Amino acid sequence: MAPKILPRGLHKLLLPQPQMTPPSEYGIGLVGPDSWSMGSLMLCDKAGPTVVDAVATWQDSDETWCLRRRDHPLTATATPPGDSDVSRTYLCGNAAAIWLISPNVLCKVKSWIPGVTPEADTIKWVAKNCPNIPIPNVIYSWIDEAWQRSFYLMNVVPGVTLDDAWNKLSKDDRTAIANEVVTYIVDAAQYTSPIISTANGTGLTFHGWILRKSELEIKGANNWQPDLHPIMTPEQLDQSLLQIGQKSPEKVDHFVFFHGDLAPANIFVDKDKNNKWHVSSIIDWETAGFLPKWYIRTIVGVSRAYLLNQKDKNEKAAWSFELFRSLEEHGFQEYREWLEDLVLSLYTTSC
Repeated sequence: MAPKILPRGLHKLLLPQPQMTPPSEYGIGLVGPDSWSMGSLMLCDKAGPTVVDAVATWQDSDETWCLRRRDHPLTATATPPGDSDVSRTYLCGNAAAIWLISPNVLCKVKSWIPGVTPEADTIKWVAKNCPNIPIPNVIYSWIDEAWQRSFYLMNVVPGVTLDDAWNKLSKDDRTAIANEVVTYIVDAAQYTSPIISTANGTGLTFHGWILRKSELEIKGANNWQPDLHPIMTPEQLDQSLLQIGQKSPEKVDHFVFFHGDLAPANIFVDKDKNNKWHVSSIIDWETAGFLPKWYIRTIVGVSRAYLLNQKDKNEKAAWSFELFRSLEEHGFQEYREWLEDLVLSLYTTSC
């Protein structure tokens, strides 16, 4: 049975949101040739013959780059130094942006508040515990408390997004990619926790459909700050759902680790030495954490995040369908109708 994608607009109403200070698009700025200002704490530049007082260095195109701490932190102003438009490759609303710092190194900047697990920490956890899963290489990461955001430097990942490659893939290629992704899901799900949480044991900042986002977020009154959900035991999850008249679709005594957003834009693919397509990297681990196993296939079957960027409406859900099918073959259950009812309950009780 094919996935049934929920319509837009049921879980929140979009309203204007306040900006960070400085706004997210000004987290990094070019202040000179090959020289960057990074938040309130760091400077980054191409190194000379001798590297002094660097907190991190890396080689890129036969040249050495280094990251240094400022002598004096910058204050949070609306217009920080440097040209922030140069080499900014991505901007997501009020909360995240990415810059290309050197030819093959990116810096991702994300809004942060105390209690939030930085994405780089999760990637490091995956690298240690699930070494078979292809992930970005983190060069260095830090928290800028004054500017309330996290930073991490990573190597550019090989390949192209599954979204961009989709029309080049044969049916067998698509099936093989889905099966490979599911092997990584199974690998990660071997790790369990008695609570819904991140890899670091803090609250999640996503998956509000199951964790019941606050009324403020559902109504669209949230701002740039991450929405930090409380950690939950199975019993607490059951009680939370009962408050809006819903029963958990399946009893669980533990939760499994899951990426959380295996959208086609978050999966990179490339050809191997035998000219076969394979998964070259899985990015965007900020929504990862320990969740009910039944939630995995359920969310794949209903979330619009898994839709392809295709003009043909019949092709948009093709990735959802492939992943949904492969998860079924690996024994994952789904409760789409239950989740649809939950979303409607959240919407009607909060508006």
